[in-house]
Amino acid sequence: MIERRAMKRIQINRAARLSFGEIPGTHPCLVRDISALGACISTPYYIFADEFALSFDGHSGIFICRAVWRKATLCGVCFLLRRRSPKLANDPANPQTWGDEASA
Repeated sequence: MIERRAMKRIQINRAARLSFGEIPGTHPCLVRDISALGACISTPYYIFADEFALSFDGHSGIFICRAVWRKATLCGVCFLLRRRSPKLANDPANPQTWGDEASA
């Protein structure tokens, strides 16, 4: 079989939780392997959602995922970067301190 991944994945077989925006609570899964770009997860159910959150250790780190492929209870995901809207430099709701300039 030809390897098509951009980065090699590391097998970790680690328990994690999934969160779906429209379904309350978290749901168990097993992360079989992982890289900086994505992962393969196994669940006791078929994942219908296209995007969801993956977390380890009680939400200390959250990865936003997009399903790339599905096969029964396995799902390959890529990690997404969520960008925040930019803050204006002179926004009074976001004061910045620049050393002595803030007190001037």
